[in-house]
Amino acid sequence: MNQQQSGQAQPSQDARARARSLREDADFERAQIAIRQAMQDMPDIAELSRNVVVEQTPEGLRIQIIDQEGRSMFAPGDAQPNDRARRLLIAISSVILQLPNRLTISGHTDGSAPGGRYSSNFELSAARADAARRILMAQGVPAERIYEVAGRADSEPMFPDDPTLPGNRRIAITLLREAPPLPANHDL
Repeated sequence: MNQQQSGQAQPSQDARARARSLREDADFERAQIAIRQAMQDMPDIAELSRNVVVEQTPEGLRIQIIDQEGRSMFAPGDAQPNDRARRLLIAISSVILQLPNRLTISGHTDGSAPGGRYSSNFELSAARADAARRILMAQGVPAERIYEVAGRADSEPMFPDDPTLPGNRRIAITLLREAPPLPANHDL
């Protein structure tokens, strides 16, 4: 006997999708609070809280570790995060591990020439994103949760009016919203 035969109403696909979206929003809100709390609980990185921007977007929960004047996360032209950035990524990974969502990691540079051993900002930003991926995986984030690792170079500046500002250099980790399942009668 199914639920409709027993007299109980079965939730519609729309109702299930709305409930899933509300649950995801609540999970993301808790994750946002947990990231802020994790930074406050670690005095050695608490002063870096301005370097971290956490926001909900249509794609999911985006966590950005952003360079600031005098507080760079990477040495110029280098892909390896410095100790502070590494500690931030470790703190963020503990929150990521509490949620089941897949994630993307993207590296971003400013508009300056990369210098160092990288011939382009695409190479440098991709290497930085991959370095962040390795740190997250070393903390237990499984490879199957990582959907994409990308180098965006200076193609998506936070400050388009001044592409050389340090704030354009960042790592963005996005916990993806799960796409709702397609209806049974949907043809691709």
